[in-house]
Amino acid sequence: SSYTMWLAKQHPAIKFSCLSPGFIDTKIVAGWNASKPPSEGTVSMRHCLFKELKGNGFFYGSDAVRSPLHFMRNPGEPEYDGALPF
Repeated sequence: SSYTMWLAKQHPAIKFSCLSPGFIDTKIVAGWNASKPPSEGTVSMRHCLFKELKGNGFFYGSDAVRSPLHFMRNPGEPEYDGALPF
């Protein structure tokens, strides 16, 4: 989120990340055709906690790959390179 990016600039010695677990099939979304089992809901969180991150203030999709904030990147698509499309 923009707040995550702002925090990363204000405190560069601390790693800040924003992430999405994906649309996890849990009781709260029963019947909504969630696409991921609960076992896959921590992939992006574990990546941000335990892997060496390339930068600070980035957003990570459910597949633990850097993703943009301004348009959707689906799991399996290439990593976002930080360039704006406009």
